[in-house]
Amino acid sequence: MPLLSAEHLSLQRADHWHLREISFEVQPGEAWGIVGESGAGKTTLLNLILGLLEPTSGRVSLSGEAWSGIPERARRPRRPDIQALFQDPLASLPPHMTGFEILEEPLVIHARGDRKTRRQSAAEMAARVRFPRTALDQKPHQWSGGLAQRLSLARALMLSPRILVLDEPLSALDATLAGHMLELLLQLKAEGMAMLFVSHDLLAVSHLCDQLLVLYGGEMMVKGPTKPLLSELRHPYLRGLWEAMPNLELSSQPRRWGVERLRDMEPGACLLMDRCPKASDQCKAAPRLDLDERCHQPWT
Repeated sequence: MPLLSAEHLSLQRADHWHLREISFEVQPGEAWGIVGESGAGKTTLLNLILGLLEPTSGRVSLSGEAWSGIPERARRPRRPDIQALFQDPLASLPPHMTGFEILEEPLVIHARGDRKTRRQSAAEMAARVRFPRTALDQKPHQWSGGLAQRLSLARALMLSPRILVLDEPLSALDATLAGHMLELLLQLKAEGMAMLFVSHDLLAVSHLCDQLLVLYGGEMMVKGPTKPLLSELRHPYLRGLWEAMPNLELSSQPRRWGVERLRDMEPGACLLMDRCPKASDQCKAAPRLDLDERCHQPWT
């Protein structure tokens, strides 16, 4: 049984589709990379998974039990199973609390342990993520961005979640700190933790993630095992994302195509039709939600 299941998730607001028919399953110890340009629907998808938004249609399940469409009082006892790490750590940390207090708060909320054991657990978790013991008595404004992100990760791990949801966790870090964070995430995955990893960094995704979900305009463009998808780059949109990364050289030089703002299209046409170097008349009538095998043919 999958640890997490998203079935035909869609979100519509004011006659605009933010997400449409997104489906995937996450197994224990499996990491999914979720990629796409800005506005593709990545953060919206994470908010649906976390239960911060409710889908217009479709459902989210945890270990076979309903997670979406239920009242928050029913979710709360199960929230320790799924925790999140956000892009801006300083914005997600309470500025008036010390490091110790921030780490102890989840244990207090869920009535775990006494004061002594909570303090000990906080110190042990800080050491696990290489957060200095001396900084635990300080408040967030006294930390660098890297330390704040480490403390945020420690807080997310305090309840021993089964799924970790990460929204651009490396973007605010320099290369060295990002490498250390990625190393820690790999260790957690090896210990059996499942992950949803949103990132613009396809190299980080290739190192961490077993499966890949590529979004464009709120729809699935690509879904499947990460290694073959990123090594072959057969889908034109995925290749476009790869080429948009800095300091990368491909062995071949396919036609480049820009990353532009999205626009709505009527049902019955592929969203990429006007931008794709592989587009043909068939794309005008092909089902928009069909992950067409033609898109994965080798480049010529």
